[in-house]
Amino acid sequence: MIRFAGVIDRTGALIAGGMKEGLQSLEKDEESMKLYLSYAINNIMREDFDSIFGKVLYTVSEREKIKLATFPLGNDILLISMARDAAHGKVIQSVIDILHSPS
Repeated sequence: MIRFAGVIDRTGALIAGGMKEGLQSLEKDEESMKLYLSYAINNIMREDFDSIFGKVLYTVSEREKIKLATFPLGNDILLISMARDAAHGKVIQSVIDILHSPS
């Protein structure tokens, strides 16, 4: 189950998206801002290795309570949080298929 989907800009600001209706965020607003900023910084730092390894397609973090996946979107980042028992491989493949499908 997807809990959250949002687009974050390079400064860590949430520019679109939010929590699934009926669910509460596990963190407070100020903690969300820190989380978004950390993903923005990590995304920028990973770009340093694009010429060596190729561009990042996605990243996944599995934690004790949730899974988090990020997908580069030009200068922005798509962040998705899922329940820990979510079939993240299927979610990731679906997102990749959508992002890389011809418009």
